[in-house]
Amino acid sequence: MTILRHLISLFFTVMLVCEAVAGEIPGQRDIYRIGPNDVVRIQVFGEEELSLERKVGGDGKIDYPLLGAVPVEGKTIEGLQRYLATQLASGYLRHPKVSVSIVRHRNFYVSGEVKTPGGFPYEEGLTLQKAIAMSGGLTEKSDRTEIRVKRVKDQVAETLVPEPDALIMPDDLIVVAQAQKFYVNGEVRKPGDYSYEKGLTVHKAITMAGGFTEKASKGSTKVLRTVNGQEETLEMTLDSLAHPGDIIVVPQRFF
Repeated sequence: MTILRHLISLFFTVMLVCEAVAGEIPGQRDIYRIGPNDVVRIQVFGEEELSLERKVGGDGKIDYPLLGAVPVEGKTIEGLQRYLATQLASGYLRHPKVSVSIVRHRNFYVSGEVKTPGGFPYEEGLTLQKAIAMSGGLTEKSDRTEIRVKRVKDQVAETLVPEPDALIMPDDLIVVAQAQKFYVNGEVRKPGDYSYEKGLTVHKAITMAGGFTEKASKGSTKVLRTVNGQEETLEMTLDSLAHPGDIIVVPQRFF
């Protein structure tokens, strides 16, 4: 029996440690902050008239029995549970058990080079990749390296450079930029416009355009570039860096 009691005690000790460790890892419920247009469900055990759903108004408050206008904006789900329990325990109920959940989240937004820009209902665990998929995916003109998330946190606006698996929050604005272009003309196999990428050299640009033709004067390649509103003609080597908007011209040789 002594060994059995020891094993049971050890089991509960392990469970408590696991719960403590799990509690140190912030989940989506800890991160999420309630805001206007969220619909919250409040349940108070044994109190049917206090169990209801409310939409958060533009002032960040909900109307709740006994308590009147309750400020909820900026609170986490757990924070609102604690707040309501404390308020109800102050002269209304003894040891109230309060549970709060989000019935419908407010929107996040996607603009720029996606197929169906607009506002979309937020859902827990939403990543950047899934958010873009919900907006129809990227267009052919999009720059995959220039995706930004604009977020207001603690009344301060910030612009984030997210990874594909980064979490998106309600009210976030995802902006997908249009890819910048450069142009290759003259004696290349596939003249035309191409999407610019950082670190692009003249040689790589010409390679993207199919490479030189047999008639190309390789050593006479020029770049037309607009600087301060004025177009300039620059002599460039193949290792020179190209800029967005450059027109790379490969002339024909005559011998």
